[in-house]
Amino acid sequence: MRIAEIQFAFPPILIALLLNGILKTALPADVFAAAAVPIMILAIGLAGWVQFARIVRASTLVQRDQDYVTACHAIGLPTWRIVLVHILPNILGPVLVLAMLQIAVAIVTEATLSFLGLGTPLTEPSLGALIQAGSQFLFSGIWWVVIFPGAMLLVMVIAFNLVADWVRDYLN
Repeated sequence: MRIAEIQFAFPPILIALLLNGILKTALPADVFAAAAVPIMILAIGLAGWVQFARIVRASTLVQRDQDYVTACHAIGLPTWRIVLVHILPNILGPVLVLAMLQIAVAIVTEATLSFLGLGTPLTEPSLGALIQAGSQFLFSGIWWVVIFPGAMLLVMVIAFNLVADWVRDYLN
């Protein structure tokens, strides 16, 4: 957990930028272009695993001290069965809510990296690339080229946040 706390001190966008930059210089240009989307997924995933580790650990520590776990130990159930049958279903709620919130964060991170020109190649569709391309025409009267992708990004992030809130309310 100390490694997770050290990584938690850095913003996910910086970690994704670092990994993307390292792989861009380490791989040949044609290999990097072909693997740009999986590299982006890997970078965003490695930047966001810390929240999951912290939530799972905290929820497990809370569930471990519950009376039903003590009762399971008392009747002689093996530890793996207690973890899989009793503790895991009780920690899935917070993890599911966090997953829904992290999808919104991943969308914004990908759009940010693509806006900066460090994300997916220009041949791949991306809201960040569309916003970046449209930003040149924003004040020339062609405002919709940037407004509609930006509004779509906003709608997607709000939708995932609302779904996460509804899931949280349902599971509580």
